[in-house]
Amino acid sequence: MANNEFKILIDSLRIAMSEDDRKSIEKSVNAVLNRYTKNWKEDNYSSQNLKKLYYQGLNKSAAQKIRNAGIDENYFRKYVDGFSDTDKEIIAEKLQVINDDDPVIEIKMVPYSCVNLLSRLVKEAITGQQKKPSKGGLAGYLSKTVSSDSFASVFKEIAKSKLPAIRNNSDIHAFILKPEIFPFSYSKLENLILENITNYAISRGVNKSDVAGIKATKILRDYAHSGVPENIMGEMLTYIFLEHIDNANKIYTRAEISAHSRTIDSEGIYLKDNQGILQLILGASQLHDNLQRAIDNVISELRSFKNNQSVSLIESTELVDRSILNEQYSPEISEKILDALIPEENKVDEIAAYGLFIGYKFDPDINLSDCSIAETKDRCEKVIKQDLNRAMLKLDDEIKANKWQKSSFYVYMLPFISAENDGDKIMGNIIGGYDYAGTR
Repeated sequence: MANNEFKILIDSLRIAMSEDDRKSIEKSVNAVLNRYTKNWKEDNYSSQNLKKLYYQGLNKSAAQKIRNAGIDENYFRKYVDGFSDTDKEIIAEKLQVINDDDPVIEIKMVPYSCVNLLSRLVKEAITGQQKKPSKGGLAGYLSKTVSSDSFASVFKEIAKSKLPAIRNNSDIHAFILKPEIFPFSYSKLENLILENITNYAISRGVNKSDVAGIKATKILRDYAHSGVPENIMGEMLTYIFLEHIDNANKIYTRAEISAHSRTIDSEGIYLKDNQGILQLILGASQLHDNLQRAIDNVISELRSFKNNQSVSLIESTELVDRSILNEQYSPEISEKILDALIPEENKVDEIAAYGLFIGYKFDPDINLSDCSIAETKDRCEKVIKQDLNRAMLKLDDEIKANKWQKSSFYVYMLPFISAENDGDKIMGNIIGGYDYAGTR
């Protein structure tokens, strides 16, 4: 069955939309159709019907309304062309799932690709030739849980690269908090974490409500006091980045299973469709004022994992605990997940992948006081690019030393004013009852 290409297009463009256009799915759909036509009116469709288009794809009636509103491909192309190159690069990657075998879209071609895709979807809907979106498979029961509408207003991606030592898929991303001015502001980051506490700490099968939100904060407080986690914010940011950037959706996190007095050695287990091959990703994070020490610590964490302690190969699928699945999901969904992870029947990477969040202290080593806002932002970006290069060299050495070249790595870096103190302070503000003065 086909992907829901209209949903993929909207999700891709939401990365770069204005904060107002990202407030809801309906606003995002209206924003795209308003810029694709000359006379689209926001009241053309009810909120419910706009959501239906998003989740089910364009139908003939909607496509006809779009055409009647006067399609203006040039206006839509200019709209997408106005996005930053960084945003267009992310859009290109997200659109890649539509045609995995095609070359990655060049940045300069992203506006044309978006126009061509939407025009094709409208035409196919009118002629009845469109492929029906799939409701089955992993997307049907392991959909994205993270609430990331505000992601683009919190972070700016400064640089991205591959890890040379890795023989499988890999990416390392360097981000900065917006506005890109040191000392950083944490207010938007706190709001993003607050939006996702329930999704992170409560299993998928639980109906999310105000009661669930209160329960989530209690779970995280108890989890913090258990002595198991080193930094809850690092764990949450691993979850947010994995789901938002790499579409690696959580199966379960160590925090949520702690409510059942269970634990695992990684911080969470995620599942990613990597161009038709399923990957199980183990989460790990570190917050340390020294970047090199942060990397050392996260590598030590990886070494302690069950699959890295064994002299014989432990396949990635063996790391999913059936009893935990049964506690977190209905028996039917639990079986579907396990069935999807049978290598003999599906394409599954036998070796576990890793999703790493590395928080560290920003050390500009240059005077940022006596310069303009634009100069400050430019200098901050240059420092972070240097940090990325240093991290790449260190990670490459560690990956080779531990013979992890066959694993995929998805790495996210973020500087703080003081990584060791700020993470605990932010989580203390959010969940309360959390002692960030050195004891938990």
